Amino acid sequence: MTNPLISIVINCDTRPENLNEGGLSKGVVSRDFLIEGVFNKQKFFEGFDIETILFVDKHEEISPEELSVMYRICDTVVIRKHTNEHAFNDYNYLSALQLARGKYICHFDQDVAAFTSSPEPINQMIRWLEDYKFVSYPSYWSPKAVDDPSFGNRTWASTRFFICKRESLKFDVLKACIDEPEWAYQTFGDSPRRCNWTEHFLTLSNNDSCYYPPMSIGTHAIFTWGSYHQWLLRRLNGYSYEEVKDWLNSHPIVYPVDVHV
Repeated sequence: MTNPLISIVINCDTRPENLNEGGLSKGVVSRDFLIEGVFNKQKFFEGFDIETILFVDKHEEISPEELSVMYRICDTVVIRKHTNEHAFNDYNYLSALQLARGKYICHFDQDVAAFTSSPEPINQMIRWLEDYKFVSYPSYWSPKAVDDPSFGNRTWASTRFFICKRESLKFDVLKACIDEPEWAYQTFGDSPRRCNWTEHFLTLSNNDSCYYPPMSIGTHAIFTWGSYHQWLLRRLNGYSYEEVKDWLNSHPIVYPVDVHV
């Protein structure tokens, strides 16, 4: 019996380079993420049956050399010219996720890096999906459901990182939520704090079934960059997990996991 396919969906963009995290919608941006970021996610799932989907929101042009490597290392590459239309980013998320064929779908934003010492943390996430619709780690701006009363009992699956079964992604419902947020709240229940984003509608339409498991830096790390410099991810991709862990203890990273807290 073959292992079930896991679809790795990575959303990237080519905004001007930004090497220091600056809060909401101002995560680190580097051209490294178009290629080294893909290698990073593929290594994280090493040993699993995977497909890789790279969806790029194009602001600045992509070089022929970059495109050649992207096409070589990914199963699917989509380049979408950026516009400022309403909910553009949300429609991009839906478009990227709809391309996935796997039984399990794991989504990453480009400013997230992931490392693991073994397949076991991923196997554990898959086991959790028997009880929850989503397993996610809160990003810097996530509600941190256990201690942010402004969201009440609502949760959300951060696009920075989540994994789910494909059946949990109800694309017709999600599009309706994005198009008509009022319909979403009338249908699935209101939230004391409304954020009309895909991240919220994923769980709103799934009875808030999202688990934020405790992160164990001893076995794996999923994080966003506090600051970055060119080729850093290439260097870390070549490290053992123990070397990565040592690096994390002395360098700036931010949520989902921060070893300094």
